[in-house]
Amino acid sequence: MKKNLFVLALLFCATFLNAQDSQKVFGSTTLVYYGINFTKAKMIGLGEESPHKIRDEYFKAWNEISIDMDLAKTFQKNAVAKDPNGVSKLNLALETETLKTDKDTELSKADIEEMVKTMPVGQKKVGVGVVLLVQSFNKTAEAATVYVVFFDIADRSVLLNKKLTGKPSGGSAKGAWTGALKDIFSQIEKKEFKAWKKEANY
Repeated sequence: MKKNLFVLALLFCATFLNAQDSQKVFGSTTLVYYGINFTKAKMIGLGEESPHKIRDEYFKAWNEISIDMDLAKTFQKNAVAKDPNGVSKLNLALETETLKTDKDTELSKADIEEMVKTMPVGQKKVGVGVVLLVQSFNKTAEAATVYVVFFDIADRSVLLNKKLTGKPSGGSAKGAWTGALKDIFSQIEKKEFKAWKKEANY
């Protein structure tokens, strides 16, 4: 009986702490956006594309589409600062040997926490940050899989982590996955962010 009560108490505490974390995300009127992190991304079915070209040219182009967006509207904030330079440098430093593969690999909770911990955050030392972590661009499955991760800038703790998929559209590889990322941002703006708030009872 005591063991069952202890387990229930732990579950209650975990639920309460998770709710507090979500409150930080939705309670903040501002946000810092750090871009799209490709450091653990897998490109599946992109056999005709050079991995160096993907890293050196496409990563930059894919990041730039979000920089031009009205992210305050997307994330329902009064203001969103954009600081993608640190993540862009990480993307460019990526070794390309394992970038292209035939197997999709799920990003684990530990992977996500590590990526947030090791990510440069620039001049802003406090507040709520958000970054998109790419799991894969899968041509075979016709899906881009990313994690939208909100975190506390001061201690890099993950506050909220949501997995989304986007559908590629367009002719070239560059254009198709640009379309997939735009689809993901559209989902966030039109329905997902509201759904996350409702789920958090905010």
